[in-house]
Amino acid sequence: MKIDNYLSDDPTLGITIDGSSIQLPAQFETRQLRYYSATTKTAETIRHNLEWAQTGEGAPEFQFVYLMLPTRCNQKCAGCFVGQDKGRLPKQLSGPFFSKQELDQIFFFAREHGAQAIVYSGGGELFTWRGALGFVEQAKKHGLNMMIFTNGTLLDRDKLQHLNQLGVALTVSLRDTTEHLHNTVVGFTGFRRAIVTIQTAMDLGMHEYGRLAVEIPVNKNNEGRIINDLLPVLRACRIVPMIEEYITTLTSEEENKWCHTFPQAREFFKKLAYRDAELGTKWQPEYGTRMLAQPKCRRPLYSFAIFPNGEVVDCPTNTVSYGNLREQNLYDIVYSDRFRKAVLSHELCPCSVFYTESSQQIPQVLPKHLQRMKGSE
Repeated sequence: MKIDNYLSDDPTLGITIDGSSIQLPAQFETRQLRYYSATTKTAETIRHNLEWAQTGEGAPEFQFVYLMLPTRCNQKCAGCFVGQDKGRLPKQLSGPFFSKQELDQIFFFAREHGAQAIVYSGGGELFTWRGALGFVEQAKKHGLNMMIFTNGTLLDRDKLQHLNQLGVALTVSLRDTTEHLHNTVVGFTGFRRAIVTIQTAMDLGMHEYGRLAVEIPVNKNNEGRIINDLLPVLRACRIVPMIEEYITTLTSEEENKWCHTFPQAREFFKKLAYRDAELGTKWQPEYGTRMLAQPKCRRPLYSFAIFPNGEVVDCPTNTVSYGNLREQNLYDIVYSDRFRKAVLSHELCPCSVFYTESSQQIPQVLPKHLQRMKGSE
């Protein structure tokens, strides 16, 4: 099985992912992204943590811990959610790299509280950092696996073999299905390198164990190609499709115009579900969903995030700060009344609410960067 089988070469657009000829069996097995996707175990963890937050008895449990690092990026993706393309990183990413001792403390705490993995979700591109493989190895010594968001352009076969031996799950980010359009958005000629990384990971069997996903933010410019080409190819290759609504956080006014409104997002998810049904997979988007690979977002109930400046927060979008581990012990932060109250009062994060049955279900209070997306029926 090769993603190469679904590539064509267009004289104008370059290498293009082409799913037009795909026909799949009436029923076929799909994958969940290991360590990251919500499972029945996730639901048990949520129930446990709600009970712990209510009574204060026992200890909380986590599926994974997000760890952000101040890594630079070799791409400048338009609309980067942390602002790498505009040179205005949020202050929470301005801290130093964690010391080995700090990482040991974080990893020990995570494993002691049931975590399966560490999720590296940014700052920048992890593999611009010389210490990346040592970082993964250090987590593994604590019994933790790792799920890494990456643009895939800096991973050769040797590195991928090493990561595969360590049990890493990779989510490779694309911005379009064609070389020219992708490279234009990311400001770098990296499309072919990303495709080679995906194929090499498949050669190593990572897709067979739910350890390979492709992430792509959907917008008005690429939605048709995602539905008709990318989704069928990922399904055919048994790669987890992490198709998500483009979030407008640190974008320009021009980039804002690419974004779906909430009603447009609703229509997109319906079309995506219809195409998947044609391919043999039936699902219905849940209220509060913004990506294909996940149900409605309740991650603050089974994970937390740590930023380079030491802030411990509910998720990478940082709506609730629990404390700073450079000022307090991580145990004191997580076992605090503030943490427990945040668990008990959790509501769906506004950035997750894209698919709704009607506009009346869109939260009335939205952050500024989402206000314009309400749209109209």
